Amino acid sequence: MKPIPSPRHILVACTDKPANVLLALPVFQTLRSSFPQARITALVDPSGLPMVQGHPTVDAVEGIAKEEGLFKLAGRLRGLGVDTFLHLYPKPRMVLAAWLAKIPVRVGMQYKWLGFFQTHTVSIRRAVSDRNEVEYNFELLKPFGITRFAQKIEFPLREADKAAMRAWLGKKGMGEGTPYMLVHPGSKGGVLAWKAEKYAQLLGYLCQIKGMRVVVTAAPGEASMASEVTAPLFQLPPERKPLIVMTEKLDLGQLAALCQGALCLLSGPQGPLYLAAAVGTPTVTLFSPAPEATPVRWGAWGNEHTELVPQNPRCPACQAGYCKKHDPMEALSVLEVFEAVKRYISRAVSA
Repeated sequence: MKPIPSPRHILVACTDKPANVLLALPVFQTLRSSFPQARITALVDPSGLPMVQGHPTVDAVEGIAKEEGLFKLAGRLRGLGVDTFLHLYPKPRMVLAAWLAKIPVRVGMQYKWLGFFQTHTVSIRRAVSDRNEVEYNFELLKPFGITRFAQKIEFPLREADKAAMRAWLGKKGMGEGTPYMLVHPGSKGGVLAWKAEKYAQLLGYLCQIKGMRVVVTAAPGEASMASEVTAPLFQLPPERKPLIVMTEKLDLGQLAALCQGALCLLSGPQGPLYLAAAVGTPTVTLFSPAPEATPVRWGAWGNEHTELVPQNPRCPACQAGYCKKHDPMEALSVLEVFEAVKRYISRAVSA
């Protein structure tokens, strides 16, 4: 395999779901520090645009629509004047488009027949899940001769987003500097999650901590889950109900600002987890025992974090995360999660 010459214009394709685009930011950071004079363009799905637009390591952003044909896409890539193409996930349309566009250097995973259309390939077995997703992405930078990699996700915050979140919290009766933590109980992608009643019990414990507020967040389509989790708490008297439920749609910057101001975030392995990690907020993450959901691969990266996995499943099927008789997540107790959260919130309030 020939060494890659110093690139002039790098096109990084990350057309996966938004959370994975967020986990790809250290690739852009590493490329920027390794090739400061190169132009770096990100190619992402429309849902991934907020992750890279305005990022200091990205010079330009290109979106890609599902209906865009192969030859039209190849023509567009050819018009960008790219000399180096880096593909983080093995998507045939992207690999073929880069080949048809005659981009001189094309780097990607060695995956089935796609390797034939790339000039440099790296053998990666993501299914083994023996390292973080960020570190799998770093493997694809080795053909560039890169040996030093970014150590955390960088997600710069805008003052306007910080101000918007301060104003929102103020309307909820929280003055600037009021300690709060975030709880995001929703779950997407079919990953096993803690039941609503478990979250409700935990919120009951958290609401007894003096001097702290709890903000429960919900993504679009998860409002019913948030209501189910918080409904029992609204029967408490006002002095014992330091609870705020946020179902408003936030843009990425606003959610990041909300995360940055929190003592910690409790959630499953999904987008808010990685955003909190990017802004340096401690996280407590609840993982199912399913092999593909391992915290080794999908845990937070670059921040203080605690990862909890049920340790005493009732049967082998529970251990695999696919039991039809039991809920594998039942083995994760409310007290265990509360103790993990308390480690972070006790720094600012008396728990």
